[in-house]
Amino acid sequence: MLRKMSDVSKYNGKMNGIEVKTPFLIGVAGGTASGKSTVCKRIMEKLGQVDMDHTQRQVVCISQDSFYRELSPIEITKAAKGQFNFDHPGAFNEKLMEKTLREILAGRKCEIPTYDYRNHAVRADDVVTIYPADVVLFEGILVFYFPEIRDLFHMKLFVDTDSDTRLARRVTRDINERGRDLDQVLNQYINFVKPAFEEFCSPTKKFADVIIPRGADNTVAIDLIVQHIREFLNNRQKAEANNTSASNNVTSSHITLTRVSSGDGHLKRPH
Repeated sequence: MLRKMSDVSKYNGKMNGIEVKTPFLIGVAGGTASGKSTVCKRIMEKLGQVDMDHTQRQVVCISQDSFYRELSPIEITKAAKGQFNFDHPGAFNEKLMEKTLREILAGRKCEIPTYDYRNHAVRADDVVTIYPADVVLFEGILVFYFPEIRDLFHMKLFVDTDSDTRLARRVTRDINERGRDLDQVLNQYINFVKPAFEEFCSPTKKFADVIIPRGADNTVAIDLIVQHIREFLNNRQKAEANNTSASNNVTSSHITLTRVSSGDGHLKRPH
């Protein structure tokens, strides 16, 4: 079931006396080639964000792949032979991941490195600037694995695609886009990817608020999530309008939303 988004006040705050909007942070997990990035792309397309200038986007997407840690020379040699496990939690820079997400939640502009899949290296000289946004999608195979990071998400989605489909997609992607050969892709899948999915990724499905079977092919699920995000964005705009009106001491004949003492944290009409 989708969570109620009616109370946007919990996503607003102040930093150094300046009003700051805390983004609604959505984690998108799932196995390799399950369609996580495609689901995020569909969400952004339906919200009209893809062709928008990145400095003006209300919704942005970040990949966990940008947080692979630097490899040692020995590990780089193993990776070139398909003998390094990139699906293990130890392959990620957990601390940098958490630090970056906390900065994003604080409404700060962040710079995120890009990852070079062909050379198995983080390109610190080639960064992507993430500007403050209303909604942030963070996708990756192990975004729910680390408890400190998992607890930061306001909503958690798990893209659930059958293993045969995921393997077929991975073979095509790694050969065409990442310069791998077939034997290397299959050996890596059998020795590392599949066991890591069963040990580290699949168990995190239980933390998901929404499970999306068939990935981006599940248009009904994606439409429901998009509707949920639109509700949040609309409520935030209404809250901002109400705050502006109140600060300018403008009277209105409309009934405004006020907090009640019920302690449930939701905005309700006054009785």
